[in-house]
Amino acid sequence: MTWHRGFESIVRQNVPLGPMTTYKVGGPAEFFAEPTDAEKLGALLRRAHDERINVRWLGHGTNLLVSDSGVRGLVLRLPKPGFGNVDCDGLRVRVGAGHSLPGLVKWSVSHGLSGLECLQGVPGTVGAALRMNAGGKHGEIGTSVRHVAGFERDGSPFRFDVRDCGFTYRNSALGGRIVMECELELSAGDAEKSQQALSDILTEKCRTQPMNARSAGCVFKNPKILGVPPAGRLIDELGLKGARVGGASVSMKHANFLICEQGATANDLVQLIRVIRTRALKERSVELHLEVEAWGFSAGELNAVA
Repeated sequence: MTWHRGFESIVRQNVPLGPMTTYKVGGPAEFFAEPTDAEKLGALLRRAHDERINVRWLGHGTNLLVSDSGVRGLVLRLPKPGFGNVDCDGLRVRVGAGHSLPGLVKWSVSHGLSGLECLQGVPGTVGAALRMNAGGKHGEIGTSVRHVAGFERDGSPFRFDVRDCGFTYRNSALGGRIVMECELELSAGDAEKSQQALSDILTEKCRTQPMNARSAGCVFKNPKILGVPPAGRLIDELGLKGARVGGASVSMKHANFLICEQGATANDLVQLIRVIRTRALKERSVELHLEVEAWGFSAGELNAVA
């Protein structure tokens, strides 16, 4: 019998992942599921764990590069119906992992709450934002978090206080877990001032980032090394703005963004990433670490060339 017997209503096989990512490249998931509620999610995770099926979690695919050959195992996506609730109790907001992060930012401002304006222009779901502590120079989501709940990969539930979440720069202790919801603590805001802040941040991002291109945001984390500039400026200083491999290129507007054109493949992006990492290592002795999540690649496939 197949491992997912009894879950046929929510588990599909050989589902293309490229259309579910902002790069629009990449192969299929061996198995793909969208559980409709927490009970089905927990049961499916327990079954997958018992059958030794690898599980991955997909949000809106805004920070993801999938191999052209796809991925083995099960890919989960939490749909907004069932996992996109928003409940407010004063300054405390409980929100499901399947809710849109941009939608939550707009919702908070419209309800007179402040604290999430720093996330203006950051795409994706709330769950994905929590896992990578999404943000930018204006702030990060982790600063507003009080609790996070979900499932371990074996299907057992967890509930973390913020101190257990391990939020650091573009990382957290949630990466190996299936985030289901969180509780945020915001502050009373001035709707007019908050709306102006959203407008100012978006204007700045449109001026400095390729907001409408097929990209996954910043590809590399900024090096935390004294005297080393942010990744985008470093790539620019290496003369790589506009560099191209196949249908993938380094953005002329912001060098930490890689752009996909029609006909691009995941392998084009991989080769361009390797060019950038190799030049940074050989010419500046800087090891650039990926900010995007990469699925289905062999060990070292995206590393610098020795």
